[in-house]
Amino acid sequence: MRRSLRTTLGLAAVTAVIAVGVPAAASASAVTTPATAPTTASGFGWEDSWGSYYSKYYNGSRAKAKGHVWEDKKGRMHVDGKLYDKHSPWWLCGYTQVKFEDEDGEESTYFAKKCGSHGARYFHFYEHDVDSIQVRVCYYNDKFDKKKSCGRWNYIYETEES
Repeated sequence: MRRSLRTTLGLAAVTAVIAVGVPAAASASAVTTPATAPTTASGFGWEDSWGSYYSKYYNGSRAKAKGHVWEDKKGRMHVDGKLYDKHSPWWLCGYTQVKFEDEDGEESTYFAKKCGSHGARYFHFYEHDVDSIQVRVCYYNDKFDKKKSCGRWNYIYETEES
């Protein structure tokens, strides 16, 4: 199973802390587990959290997305999360894009849109044979049917080069 270099380094750091031992209460507050440490509690092969990521500001507000990425037992990579849009005009919607890329550079991009100021929209996408996954958050202008005020693309998963 391939894991991102970031996850492997995070796991190594946690292992080193456990091996050395953490002095009792005095240092316990200073030691934190990296957010990239893999877990298997969900029954999947690998899991990690991502976000919160934001759009650029528009009229004093920003859209936000956060979620999880994991590999299932069949080798498919899944991305799920929640998209929030608060305090924006009725015609401006929170919008998130999830881009899967394989080793040949082929890309598949999915999106979720959340209009309205209350609550959040859940999304879930998956693909086979994935080398990297990126997420970005934008606003979507329903009046002109186009994206605007996009934040940067954020890598949430990358395989190691062998």
